[in-house]
Amino acid sequence: MTVLHADYGRVWQLDAPETMDDTEVSSALQELIDSGIVDLENGIEFCYGSDTEFKIELIGPWQGSDYSGDDVNESNQRSLLRDFPDLLINDTRWWGHCGYGLQIQPDFGSDSETAEQAEELVKILIGLKHDYPLYDEQDNGELIQERAQEAWDSWLRMDTESEIQKLTGLSIELGDMEDEFWELLSEHQIYPEAEGHRDVRFEGLKDESFVLALAVRGVELGHFDRDEVEDLTDTGYALLGAWINATYEWPLKGQMSVFEAL
Repeated sequence: MTVLHADYGRVWQLDAPETMDDTEVSSALQELIDSGIVDLENGIEFCYGSDTEFKIELIGPWQGSDYSGDDVNESNQRSLLRDFPDLLINDTRWWGHCGYGLQIQPDFGSDSETAEQAEELVKILIGLKHDYPLYDEQDNGELIQERAQEAWDSWLRMDTESEIQKLTGLSIELGDMEDEFWELLSEHQIYPEAEGHRDVRFEGLKDESFVLALAVRGVELGHFDRDEVEDLTDTGYALLGAWINATYEWPLKGQMSVFEAL
């Protein structure tokens, strides 16, 4: 029989219990040990002053940090916590490298009320570690969309405005065009893809066809700086001229230029 025994800040794996504080390992926990998901020598975290003397770390594709892991790990961690709240402990730290992961209590699988669910969870964890690493496809997609929204709020909008400026010379303000931005991305079949530990990329975002379409929409909606139209590129001049042709009655009085029409 394998037991866990906590004594003087260390955890021992013993052949038989020595004190009443020893915790017998359930069959579910033993499976996690045998599969390498639990490491009794290195996967113990002490919680002094709490009801549980220590917690056990789960090793697998649900761990990460600002410098490790990816969207799969991040999605697995939060979706497993969602589905098994009575068995899993959130091991997210909001300091240092902002690591995240999953933990269990040492009596995992011993409670008759949750023993069956523990066995189900064990099968899932072993499958994620050794077969297919993604637990919830839908949650993973939602996570990537969340990353895309975070990108819009931090760098995506400004970078796209810069691309429009380079192509046309126009200063298009995208702050009030978020819906149109996502709509045009979809029309051009540009979709957010996870990249790295917390990032997202958009293949095709800098393609001229997309940037020009967004500039056209911005001009049509009037979201451009009319005081900054004297340094246009040929593309920008043609775009603005076409918009003026469609907007104003012709002929304009005298020899009014594009700039005067604004």
